[in-house]
Amino acid sequence: MDKKRARRPEEKEIRKQSIVTALRTLLEKQKHPLPSTQEIAEAAGVTKGVIYFYFKTREEIFLTLHLQEADLFFKELGELLQGQDYSLAKLKEKIIHQFSQNEIFMFLGLIIPGILESNVDHDFLYEFKRTTSDSMDELARVWLSKETNLTIANARKFILRFYFLGLMLWQHHNPPEDVKNAFMNKNLWLLEGDLGSALSESFDWIWKGMNS
Repeated sequence: MDKKRARRPEEKEIRKQSIVTALRTLLEKQKHPLPSTQEIAEAAGVTKGVIYFYFKTREEIFLTLHLQEADLFFKELGELLQGQDYSLAKLKEKIIHQFSQNEIFMFLGLIIPGILESNVDHDFLYEFKRTTSDSMDELARVWLSKETNLTIANARKFILRFYFLGLMLWQHHNPPEDVKNAFMNKNLWLLEGDLGSALSESFDWIWKGMNS
């Protein structure tokens, strides 16, 4: 285990990122229960003391990971919106792919309210909310250049509402393993369908409703 403290700024950034990356690796293997600080430290090859040198709480690591995942996603969407090949269908396809395939992004989005946000200080939480809000706002403003009938208010509403609806749909279609096994082959209509189709239909419904 590497107990030596990083001293140069670039070394500190590498060490901090290694902790966030370690958490992502752990979540790919197990989400319930949430990885402990000790487990994150061991996966990163550092001590708990090093963890708390960079993060005040375990929850700050989770939120930092979500910000990084969201940043990558927003950059992909921004590139599509600024490119020559933009279409609403391609935008929908890219969003649905992210929501369907990136379990870490969706899982963290689900547990942010009430779980992760309950154990971070106000300054960190404000920066988290501000960064998320600014990223969504920038995306909404770029979108206006492609959809001439779209207003900034409606663009913001669409992005936020579809995101939260997507989280609920993802949760419904990705229950814990014991729940999935309990209802296997029970022929409940409530459990029918697949996530991709549900997201696609919901995207269309919100878009049409907003533009009706």
